[in-house]
Amino acid sequence: MEEESRPVMILFMGGTEEHAVTSFQRYYPESVHIVTSDKYAEKYESLLDQWSGEYDFRRGVVSSVDDLFEPSGMTSLIGAFYGALNDERDNGPERSHAPRLAIGITGGTMHMAVTGAYLSQIVGGFVFYVLRPKEGQAVVPNRDVVQFPIADTMKVALQTNVNDIHYLMRKQHGTMEELSSESGVNEYWFNTLRNYGMLGVNDDGWYVTVHGGDAFNYVAGTGIWKNFHTMMDFFTNKDDDSEDEMFG
Repeated sequence: MEEESRPVMILFMGGTEEHAVTSFQRYYPESVHIVTSDKYAEKYESLLDQWSGEYDFRRGVVSSVDDLFEPSGMTSLIGAFYGALNDERDNGPERSHAPRLAIGITGGTMHMAVTGAYLSQIVGGFVFYVLRPKEGQAVVPNRDVVQFPIADTMKVALQTNVNDIHYLMRKQHGTMEELSSESGVNEYWFNTLRNYGMLGVNDDGWYVTVHGGDAFNYVAGTGIWKNFHTMMDFFTNKDDDSEDEMFG
């Protein structure tokens, strides 16, 4: 698997901030931006200064909204989110490709979390949530942060034969000849996985990318694969004969 790059992090924040530190410890971000209400903007302007020094990331912006509980609140949150992306584009380091985008939805309100999850599907970032440890337990970032794969890669992973997923995750990289002879991944599906950023190509052959590994692990590493696969067949099958057979 390719080396994991430091992500650009956008955190939706409310009154509590402890989970932010767990996020930094888990992902070691390259830069951090905060979306919050105007009630907490001053607080996070100060904390972001402090955190950027303590956790070695570029200080991004605090984008705040003043109509959080109004009908226009979600539109304002979307605008604040894109304000953070604009700062990253204008003031972040030069890049040859788009950065990984980590979107934290632990803090704030329910509609802040929904907005963050919705935007992740548009911009191609992954969503994560920080769990509260049980009473008396210390925070363990690798245990207490739940990460959700990018929606598009999750869908493609669910359409990939589970035996091929296990092969890809076991091998991690290999030659094109090995892939063709040892797995069921044909040229069409290889190109699909590559186009979605789940497999990469270098001089040695193919390799599983970070995004591919996230999606493959979530699908094949849990007990949800069969249920999700059945659900997708049900909701995406447009064939009339199949529909008649399904409903008798």
